[in-house]
Amino acid sequence: MYPHFLIIGAQKAGTTWLDRNLRTHPQIWLPPEKEIHFFDLPRPLPFAALRYAPYRSVRHWTRHRLRRDLAKVERGEQTADWYKRYYYLPRHWRWYRSLFTPGEGQICGEATPRYAVSSRRAIASIRRRMPQLKLIYLLRDPIDRMWSDLAMLHDQRFGGEGTHRVAASADSSFLKRLANLRHSRYAENLQRWESLLPTENIFIGFLEEINQQPATILRRIFTFLGVSPEHRSPDDLANQKINFADYPAIPHETARRLADALIQDTLQLHDRRPSPYIAAWLRRMDTLLSTPERQFCPPASA
Repeated sequence: MYPHFLIIGAQKAGTTWLDRNLRTHPQIWLPPEKEIHFFDLPRPLPFAALRYAPYRSVRHWTRHRLRRDLAKVERGEQTADWYKRYYYLPRHWRWYRSLFTPGEGQICGEATPRYAVSSRRAIASIRRRMPQLKLIYLLRDPIDRMWSDLAMLHDQRFGGEGTHRVAASADSSFLKRLANLRHSRYAENLQRWESLLPTENIFIGFLEEINQQPATILRRIFTFLGVSPEHRSPDDLANQKINFADYPAIPHETARRLADALIQDTLQLHDRRPSPYIAAWLRRMDTLLSTPERQFCPPASA
């Protein structure tokens, strides 16, 4: 069957934390692998073929996943059949449906943060096949998201030299490329999805809320998905920071440039989905830019 919900992003905004906590709910089924990447990678090329991709980071990422999942199978944590189908068979819609095998009374979904930047054409195709689909879109300060994304690029899993090198790449083209900035342009992404899916089918959450009130946001997500909100994820998991990396602080000038690139989209996001978290991002951007014509002073109740 097709999934009932997708976690579409954003990258570095708590999607792995959410994936792990949703797995503890008896009414929710998630596939063994987070990030199926069906809608964002070339088809029908088998996933394992990415070991030979032209980009070094993609090759390292794919090989890391293959080694990790082979270890899961060898330890008996997962069966080999699902992974063989996932990695080595041609990827098409029937293949995608075969990955989801929920039990009776369960809903199913998957989390691939790159789906947030899907094209309108891809979203229309998704809507045709999954008209009742629900989306979960987790957000964080777009400047910090970009910096964290750059730090991940330096991770040794992707062939980098380690996150200690991130500060030396403050002027990296990574932070200037439109393809990478798109992941922090939340209003632009949300507009494409909302143009084809009902607004009430899209849940917006924030990394700040995960950090401050993890149990509260989980209850809200359970309610949104239509499963029992009374389920309690284990405290050691709900309060755990996932994929946390200790990397150098972003240089002021780099943050200022990102604020200049992202402030208009963030203003539009606040107009679409007002939130105190977004208002705080805008105040930070305003401080960084220090230009009167771009001052933003949202009311305290925003």
